Amino acid sequence: MHSALQKEDEVSSLDSSEKDKDDFTIDQVKIFWNKYLETLKNQPVVYSILNTTQCTVKPDHIVFFEFPSNSAYDEFENLREDIFQKLKKEVNNYSINFKYKIKETQRTILLTDKDKYNKMVKINPLLERLKNDFRLDFDT
Repeated sequence: MHSALQKEDEVSSLDSSEKDKDDFTIDQVKIFWNKYLETLKNQPVVYSILNTTQCTVKPDHIVFFEFPSNSAYDEFENLREDIFQKLKKEVNNYSINFKYKIKETQRTILLTDKDKYNKMVKINPLLERLKNDFRLDFDT
């Protein structure tokens, strides 16, 4: 049995054009991904971060990962080689290409009253005139 594992390792180093290229479905990839995540449950932070990652299958044997944040991508990068090798073996396709995207995250920016006022004046310059004409006295 031990020599079979060594032989398998040798086969994985061959040119990918000589390797299996079975078709696979999104369901197979999602089942693999969920099983892989289960193995990470003993690492709650990593599990939680990667559990929010989406994966889909694109034409030409492309698996596309969408990460909700840079930290999710960073955690994925730490495990990438392990994930890719196991997925290729699971679906019996050693010519899979992997692509990814990191979602843009919206940041909440707290504005001071002065910032809000300046923003409103940019939108409607008459606001400044009203403030001056009525001699409104508020902090700006």
